[in-house]
Amino acid sequence: MATKFYFDFRDIFRAGRLGFKGKKMMMHFLGLMLGYVIYEALTYLSLISSGAGDFWAKHGLRPVCFLGETASTLPTATIIMMAVGAFVWVIIYYLFSTAVSKITVEELRGDDFYSMKQALKFAGKHWKSIFITMIALIGIFIFCLFFPSLVGLLDLIPGVEQAAEHFGTPVTTFFAIPVYFMGLFMVLVIAALLFGLFLIPAIVAVTGEDVFETIYQLFSTIWNQPWRLIIYGKLLFFVKALGAMIFAAVSVIGMIIAFLPSTLLANQESHYFANVIARSLRIIGMDADMIGSIPGASQLGASMPWTLDVATFFLFASLIMIAAIIVSYPLSIVSCGYTIIYVALRKKTTDENMLEVEEEEEMEMSAPEEPTEPEKESSEEKSEEE
Repeated sequence: MATKFYFDFRDIFRAGRLGFKGKKMMMHFLGLMLGYVIYEALTYLSLISSGAGDFWAKHGLRPVCFLGETASTLPTATIIMMAVGAFVWVIIYYLFSTAVSKITVEELRGDDFYSMKQALKFAGKHWKSIFITMIALIGIFIFCLFFPSLVGLLDLIPGVEQAAEHFGTPVTTFFAIPVYFMGLFMVLVIAALLFGLFLIPAIVAVTGEDVFETIYQLFSTIWNQPWRLIIYGKLLFFVKALGAMIFAAVSVIGMIIAFLPSTLLANQESHYFANVIARSLRIIGMDADMIGSIPGASQLGASMPWTLDVATFFLFASLIMIAAIIVSYPLSIVSCGYTIIYVALRKKTTDENMLEVEEEEEMEMSAPEEPTEPEKESSEEKSEEE
């Protein structure tokens, strides 16, 4: 193991540094951009025949949640397409998050040259362990919920209520103790679902096992280390929030410093530069009142040379990518942090150092194979002839 590991809360603070790596941020950046493009494309394709212009004038290229108040005024087809786009975006996120976790664990094992291509290939190979685990947890919860509901439905059978005087209620009370323990198990399943949203990519990346092993490791971690899991998660949230605020502030200050010379040297009478900025912000969905407060942006509807139209295109595309870069850093911290948390809790639970597994396998792979009997005989014959 190349990296010194404490296997306790001190390792959580590594997440900010480990997350601030080009490969990991690039992975989340690509996932964000891919999901964003698919979501916006599905949204506007569904609006081609029903008021795409009004939606564009109000929201631009800003993602609109299909569950918000704004979505309630949209056509049903658009809401469905938004839901599909969001679902695809979530799938993309978990695949790329697993890839980032895989890069992190390989880096902790000493392999700093583990590539993005290898990580994506690993995530694609183990997609069943990621998503079927979540589906299985949901299925277990529904199954546990179905049994007490089935007993309660007896009262809805025609004639049962009058003939047996609420037959379902006595049966429900008779099974009160089993239902109680089933309720406790359902609470555990809910906890597994909530923590699994963050832990499943890390478990798959570290172990590389199938669905059953992933579910077992998830429940084992929650059952054996619940308080450490909660405390480590709180520490990681602090590291993520602090890192995101610092990185966002530095990014905004850097952009202001970078654009300051162009702003000062631009032709103040034409207001071209201010209008390019204002139009770019309008395209990405910023409120018109806020844009109107930009000095020199009063001629937002005026025509501009085609070169400035091109400049507007490059600026709004750059702003979208910069926003994705800023968001990719806290996502990278989360992926790295929960990988660290799982490795530390696995050590606490089973006293197994998951960072040494790969090294042992490499030693086994690199060990010279013993020659077989025919090879030994042929080598002895050659030595005798010589």
